[in-house]
Amino acid sequence: MEKILKALDMLKINENDYEFYGKNIAKINYEKYINNKKGKLILMTSINPTPAGEGKTTTAIGLADGLNYIGKKAILALREPSLGPVFGRKGTATGGGESEVIPMDEINLHFTGDIHAITTANNLISAQIDSEIYWNTDLKIAPNNVVWKRCLDLNDRALRKAEIKISSKISRTEEFTITAASNMMTILSLSKSLDDLRNRLDESLVAYNTQGKEVYLKELNITGSLMAILKNAIKPNLVVTKYDTPTLVHCGPFANIATGTNSIISTNLGLSLGDYCIVESGFGSDLGFEKYINVVNQDNDLIPDCTVMVVTLRALNLHKDFNNNFDHLEKHLKHVTQYNLNLVVAINFIEGDDEDQLNKLKNWLDENNYIWEMNEAYTKGAKGADKLASKVAELCDKKQDFKKLIDSNETIENKIEKVVKNFYYLNDFKISEKAQTKIDQIKNSKYSNLPICMVKSSNSIDGNDLKQDGYEMIIKDINVNSGAKFILAYTNNVMSMPGLNKEPNSKDIDLENGIVTGLK
Repeated sequence: MEKILKALDMLKINENDYEFYGKNIAKINYEKYINNKKGKLILMTSINPTPAGEGKTTTAIGLADGLNYIGKKAILALREPSLGPVFGRKGTATGGGESEVIPMDEINLHFTGDIHAITTANNLISAQIDSEIYWNTDLKIAPNNVVWKRCLDLNDRALRKAEIKISSKISRTEEFTITAASNMMTILSLSKSLDDLRNRLDESLVAYNTQGKEVYLKELNITGSLMAILKNAIKPNLVVTKYDTPTLVHCGPFANIATGTNSIISTNLGLSLGDYCIVESGFGSDLGFEKYINVVNQDNDLIPDCTVMVVTLRALNLHKDFNNNFDHLEKHLKHVTQYNLNLVVAINFIEGDDEDQLNKLKNWLDENNYIWEMNEAYTKGAKGADKLASKVAELCDKKQDFKKLIDSNETIENKIEKVVKNFYYLNDFKISEKAQTKIDQIKNSKYSNLPICMVKSSNSIDGNDLKQDGYEMIIKDINVNSGAKFILAYTNNVMSMPGLNKEPNSKDIDLENGIVTGLK
């Protein structure tokens, strides 16, 4: 408890404004502390990662520790891990080695119950929809036209399509999502206050009636119950790193389906309490960074003062960059530079990295005028990121002329085109008849100015994972998430409910003498 008390004292959080969850975790009553956002915002992104990740979280933790090591006041704001990847292939999301957030077992398993609350709130809506159908209420919800989906925080491919038997005569097909990809997760992560959350819930489109008219959540008359379920889940959670850096862990939307970053509330809290706030965006910059800068930052009030591009030799080798003059890396770097943002490349060192390849990478970065620094925090802790921290702090003070890419008043087709051309480097794409019909409907609605949230594979920049000749991106479907306030555009066959791999991590996790083992 000493470490968390020290962090609370450093942040000047009044004892009436936090409550402990065990000995090493606290929830923060954030309202009165989000007032003067004085801090510099640092955004972590990366090239397309390997299946094991790219070390963004490890680098973010190391950078935050490094900033505090050189005398700065830094706060980290991370996403909460989903149990799907923890028990599946990717594993935990609290860093590793000397660059880790603690207590890692509690953070990765249940934590403060936020994801459970989000799942429950999400599924209460589904239960109420089916109840309205069962009782044939005045809402006249069409069983085959329900938009809102149930969710579960596990990888379970059997739930991708399930037959829901509402009565002996009425049934419908349900498509579960993993909680991290659910509407409720995204709504909570983008909410800026309790009032904002209530409004977003009320305005959420959940179904259509038998006449094709929209049915909104407020018509179900359960918003009050949802607010009661989420009253603690909206509060950021405070933990610390091994080197005592205060860390806010809150919300965890996936980046290939949703927005891919921690809650706006935790980011704003970090910017209000610290001189530097480090956040990360999921997967590669083609997804996480793009959605952060165009969706999370849609009001241009969360522009990063410095963006950090994380790279590893193993990922560069995966994308054959040592054989093609770092083409993959440069495409990701251009994602950031097109916005005129300050940028530094963090080379995330892994034990056993080839010295010749490291030198080739460093020389290429120098020759092309990209600023870079090594990150060795995994093995050396805070001192292993002191040089990276100094470079990032210097860049945060450098003036930048942010250049917006997409305007809200552009057509939906133009918004999609700008993402496809500037982030996926494709000259053309097709829109299916189904998607075009929905686009035409949205054009004449109040949602036409919403930003686009692309649903795309995380394995490759253009979504052509199989390297097919004559590949063409197709916008297969379009949906409005009115509560989150964006338009989803579906490309590849990205599953919103993942499945377990053949040898998942769940086979290695155990409890021995009261201690959780096997988390990785």
